Amino acid sequence: MRQRIVLKLKTLYVFVDESGNFDFSDSGTKHLVLSAVICHKPLKSSSNLLKLKYLRLALGFNTPGFHASQDRPNTRHQVLSTISRDKSLRAFTLVLDKRCHPRVAPSPSLIYHAFGIALATNLKAEVRRKKVILIFDKALKAKEEASLFASLKSELASFEGEYLIYFQNVSKDLNAQIADYVAWANFVAFERGNRNWLNYLPPGLNKSRVLDIRH
Repeated sequence: MRQRIVLKLKTLYVFVDESGNFDFSDSGTKHLVLSAVICHKPLKSSSNLLKLKYLRLALGFNTPGFHASQDRPNTRHQVLSTISRDKSLRAFTLVLDKRCHPRVAPSPSLIYHAFGIALATNLKAEVRRKKVILIFDKALKAKEEASLFASLKSELASFEGEYLIYFQNVSKDLNAQIADYVAWANFVAFERGNRNWLNYLPPGLNKSRVLDIRH
């Protein structure tokens, strides 16, 4: 017998990805960026990129998926144009300027703790009385994963809705690839002063906030 799954609350899926690195030396990036993409219609947003992937395959381009930092400029144009046309997507970005911490580099766990608090604060302001699924890349180390989970759980305790937090290998998830592109476009804007890629995105996808971590 077929079983029908019914969700009592409207469900939103939040895919989180980062751009930059944790190297606070002179050879590291000047910024670390974390972007959260809110998918109101995850099947629609993923199918839009899937159509682009199949179109590129038909045109002779070997496209297993999309990765902003590795894709060619023409591919980036196509991906960002596809993303920008989806009015159901929302996003916000948190930016850490490493130059604000020239003496002592914060540990990854401390950074993720701060990111977690800021992320939860933004989520509580964005979505109420809904079920929220947060999906992070499984690439995080166990200590960083635990720190992020603890900060999110603490901040979302008063959340007017339901929430679930997952750590998964999302490298092949098309919605996660959208988050990758949003994070990368913001990173390039802050790191290199090049807003050309960010300008593709509508206001609902390019909201950003500079994160300040104090020891």
